[in-house]
Amino acid sequence: MNPAAAAEPQAAAAAATPAPFDFNTVPEAKGVIPPFPYVDTPPKINENWLKITILPMDEVDVILGKQVHRLEGRVAMRTFAHSHAEMSELEVRRNYQNALQSFGAVKVNVDQTGVHYYGDKRMDKLSPLAYDMSYDVYLARKGSARHWIVVMTSSSDTRLISIEETPFVQTIGYEGTPGTALAVSATGVPPAAPQPLDIGAMPVTTAPLPPFPYLPYPKQVMEGLRHSERANFDAVSFIVGKQLRTVEGKVEVRTFDNRDATMSAMAIRRNYEAAVKGLGAAKLNTVAPEDEALIAANGGAVALNAKLRFPSLNMAYDSYLLRTADKNIWIALMLADSSTRLVVVEEKAMQQSVTLVTADTMRTALAAKGHIPLYINFDTDKATLRADGKPAVDEIATLLKNDVKLKLSIEGHTDNSGIAAHNVDLSRQRANAVVQQLVASGIDAARLQAAGKGAATPLADNTSEAGRAQNRRVELVKL
Repeated sequence: MNPAAAAEPQAAAAAATPAPFDFNTVPEAKGVIPPFPYVDTPPKINENWLKITILPMDEVDVILGKQVHRLEGRVAMRTFAHSHAEMSELEVRRNYQNALQSFGAVKVNVDQTGVHYYGDKRMDKLSPLAYDMSYDVYLARKGSARHWIVVMTSSSDTRLISIEETPFVQTIGYEGTPGTALAVSATGVPPAAPQPLDIGAMPVTTAPLPPFPYLPYPKQVMEGLRHSERANFDAVSFIVGKQLRTVEGKVEVRTFDNRDATMSAMAIRRNYEAAVKGLGAAKLNTVAPEDEALIAANGGAVALNAKLRFPSLNMAYDSYLLRTADKNIWIALMLADSSTRLVVVEEKAMQQSVTLVTADTMRTALAAKGHIPLYINFDTDKATLRADGKPAVDEIATLLKNDVKLKLSIEGHTDNSGIAAHNVDLSRQRANAVVQQLVASGIDAARLQAAGKGAATPLADNTSEAGRAQNRRVELVKL
């Protein structure tokens, strides 16, 4: 093959790719740079008419030369209507051009209007109001500092974007020390997860950990604006590689609006990514919840999102695993432009807390305390013993048969719903129903007595359903 002919496509491709922008071509501003956001809005604009967003850290795409360039730093975005300013589009645009040039800002984009694509980036990444807006990017250089102003106008509106280019600063620390900035060293970031993902081969951290759930809310999010869901034991699924893995253990889900944090989605994501990696966590997922194969393998998008605790919004999703010598900690970070969700699971086996009340447990409790509450099921507002309540009564009969000297008072209790006199009568009838069942099982009626206490001696607060359920009981009292 002719070498010259082979070189032609490469030369054409190189010519099609614009060279990186040379900032040295922009002269340093001779004037004094005004305070951020550098330029004001027209004097007739009332604050109530002005749409404004100011964030201490965000990312913005701008057209620089003939390319799209990403900026990070302090950002102010302001939008106003020309009718409120009592100015034409030309007057607005000429005013800002003159004001910016007066302190040394230089226009740095080549194309102005009608451009929808730059390379593979859409115009909507540049934050215009409409595609037919004029578009001018100005840069004011002062030493190593760079100050940017984007002016976009249409026949009816103007949008101003001011960017003070600054390096990212970590502002979210760990649970227990939420206001402490986090310094992450290069050695603190674990190696990439092995492929295929082998949980057992992932790095183990020996550093002391903050308290569960490890990652705090941003300190700007007030208590009443924090939405937390907690469970001592539950199941949550995480995307591991390209598959789903269900994890059981202690769970907390934290959700907040980005505006309440006064932070951009970019700043929040960068903070939490650094925080989880600073703990020693490794990233797990190689696909997102939108992956078609993942959706098909897990019963559809609705079922998948429920397993992930994913709110079915246009959110980014990243899952992480933090391993210690004695436990695995799973973290999912979900981010949209408007809200953030953190899901943390400290993996552990369920601790059995519900036990069958047997004759032996009744005997032990009566010996230690002289009484024991039982939750025997009756039909609602009746004294009819339900089928699922009879096993407990059978255990009482076994207790009495094993200890022929034992005598019991069967005492009925209710919550405080309804009329007090009715509750006393209902509780007495239920106690009698238990006594009758015991007698039918061969227990001497002389060893038993029944009493109705109504709502007089609650075990819990009657203001909640959980408390009322605890108060509706039958107690065995040793005579």
